[in-house]
Amino acid sequence: MHQPRFRHDYLPIRLAEPYRDHLVVVGETRNVMIDDPVAVELAALLDGTRALGQVVGELVGRHSAGALARALRRLDGLDLLAAGPCTTPRPAAAAWDARNVAPDRAEQWRRDGRVLLVDAGSPAVAGLAARLGDLGPPVTVVPAGDPDRLDADGLLVVAPGSMIDPRLARLNEACLATGRPWLLVRPHGHVLLLGPHFRPGTTGCWECLRRRWTDNEEVVNFVVEQRGDHDRPSPAWAALDATTAVLAGLLAAELPVLAVAGGSPRVTGRMVALDTRDLTTGTHTLVRLPQCPACGDPARLGGTGPRVTVTPDPLTADDGTGSRTRPAAETLRLLEHQVSPYLGVITRLSPTGGDSDGGVMFGYTAGHNFALARGPERLRGNLRGLSGGKGRTETQARVSAIGEAIERYCGVWRGDRPSRRAAYAGLGRERAVPMSELRHFSARQYAERDLTNPGSGPFHHVPVPAGDDVVMEWTTGWSLTHDRPCDLPAAYVWYGHPDASRLSLGPADSNGCAAGGTLGEAILQGFYELVERDAVALWWYHRSRLPGVDLAAFDDPWPAAVQRHYRTVLGRRLWVLDLTADLGIPVYAAVSERDGGGQVLVGFGAHPSAAVALTRAVSELNQFLPLAAAVAGANGGHHGAEPETARWLTTVTTADQPWLRPDPDQPPTTPAPHPSPVTADTSAAVTAAVDTARAAGLELIVVDQSRPELELAVARVVVPGLRHFWRRLGPGRLWETPAVLGRAPLATGEDSINPLSVFF
Repeated sequence: MHQPRFRHDYLPIRLAEPYRDHLVVVGETRNVMIDDPVAVELAALLDGTRALGQVVGELVGRHSAGALARALRRLDGLDLLAAGPCTTPRPAAAAWDARNVAPDRAEQWRRDGRVLLVDAGSPAVAGLAARLGDLGPPVTVVPAGDPDRLDADGLLVVAPGSMIDPRLARLNEACLATGRPWLLVRPHGHVLLLGPHFRPGTTGCWECLRRRWTDNEEVVNFVVEQRGDHDRPSPAWAALDATTAVLAGLLAAELPVLAVAGGSPRVTGRMVALDTRDLTTGTHTLVRLPQCPACGDPARLGGTGPRVTVTPDPLTADDGTGSRTRPAAETLRLLEHQVSPYLGVITRLSPTGGDSDGGVMFGYTAGHNFALARGPERLRGNLRGLSGGKGRTETQARVSAIGEAIERYCGVWRGDRPSRRAAYAGLGRERAVPMSELRHFSARQYAERDLTNPGSGPFHHVPVPAGDDVVMEWTTGWSLTHDRPCDLPAAYVWYGHPDASRLSLGPADSNGCAAGGTLGEAILQGFYELVERDAVALWWYHRSRLPGVDLAAFDDPWPAAVQRHYRTVLGRRLWVLDLTADLGIPVYAAVSERDGGGQVLVGFGAHPSAAVALTRAVSELNQFLPLAAAVAGANGGHHGAEPETARWLTTVTTADQPWLRPDPDQPPTTPAPHPSPVTADTSAAVTAAVDTARAAGLELIVVDQSRPELELAVARVVVPGLRHFWRRLGPGRLWETPAVLGRAPLATGEDSINPLSVFF
């Protein structure tokens, strides 16, 4: 700094004896105490009229050059200093200093600058122009349909009727071509919007905004799809002169910053939302999409093709979450900006617990945008649908919910992924996996689908069988088992793929989908989920009696603490069953029932570490407590729960279903047979997963669903032959493996199989 000075929004005060070596710096929102005699003497000289050399020269006789340099660095590091003289009156200077812009230059721009305000349909444009002109330089209103007039100098501010008005595409294209920054504002609506300020080459562009915004207008998307030939409605049309004046004032304070500094930490690449009804504010980050067709490269979405390469990323010290490459707190810091109802892939993030959780249970739900809803019931299901997060700490639960929402977001079909049209008969088993090897419905289920579907929950609907001659879209994945490409039906891989409804193939589900800090981490989580669901199906549909788990045998007080909380606070019993099957990976079911019987809850978990599998099962069980409470208090209305879920929670008891209890004839199991895995990185762990599948005669296939703008990788892991825990009763492991394991009882056919389906 050539002429350093204290910022005008801070007042340095030297204390009296005996504390004259202390400096107190008073500010409106921050106060600082500095116990440095050098800084105390510097404060009296840092007024912006002296050059740095002059300041040092006046003090160098009493203090060394090193001490002076350290004191200056300390004051500068505390963000207390600005550069250059200032003639602006102190009140205004304090405001500009707080915004880190030179006060004299900001005031000069207010006198001599120019604003071009583009009228793109906002009902408050005239009021905004008038009030903005009163607070700053002249404002020229330019119609959106007159791009030639945008060549004039001045800060470009655009006020659309809708933030995704199609007319903005041409403006965005022109500004990207010339490198001209521009600012988007909405001076109307209950929620006023200031920003984003777009800087070509630095921030995302309007097309990046349009894609995220459109994804999050789920109801509007449904209406547009239904009505077809109508314009897209904009939900914001309220306008008051008073609220427009509020935005004008905020804008007038921000424009000089943009003009002088070229950007603002508040609005450059960000959007500030002010809700005029409750006077709350929020900041929303514009994420730049590397694959954006306007400012990026669409080829980035395809990556390097279907080949999956797992790098040897080290696994962190186990915090109970299992096979993770970075701590949950670090992941949360990376992902929090992805939460926004306007610009995020996660629209909301809310805790599910309450004060009665005792500090041992944490759950979160995250809203996510999903595939286009076709029909009111599907729309209602989408709006109710939430991603769930669980963990032993609040941070773990938040990250878990965000991760699941990102996983679902990445799995939506948007028509921007490569695919091919073919019939399975033309591809063959060396190249593709038919739908019949993935869904596992029985011939009887297909034959009786018209009779059973009306009374079944949506998870258990039986689709139309897909013959080998049916032409459909295929997505290419990668077989880690055979190190070659492998095609999978796109309707099985992607949520909302048109083939699901066009060919009545049924929707995709999330089985085997997972997010992770790296692709290898995501593959591991997806594989363990498949192992978990398979083990549940092998137990559930036969109603086999399996041993309990000795919680005291684990070197971990948390499961016992949760069990104690259930008993003493919630009035519930909690126990754990060992569902581990032939794959050798520990799989547990945590089960709870009210003390008086009924309202049975279950949660599942799988992981090579028995301790992690136990944590996952108990954490998932905790997730169902709010739903159980809602159903119990809904006076028969079931509080939005699916009918199948409501029936389970209101009719099932372990007295009637003893297979939900530990088998009294088998001793409880311990973690001893499952030593913690010694693999230290994701590559080795994925290799172990592939070997586990191969030993059972199974193939492990991966589709990389990651998107380049997200900090998590997403994988859909497919292992043909492993069973879903939903009702799919075709031949294979469901019937063969329990018999090989010597379990009892065993269903002898579909007539004797468990009539109760997994309710979630």
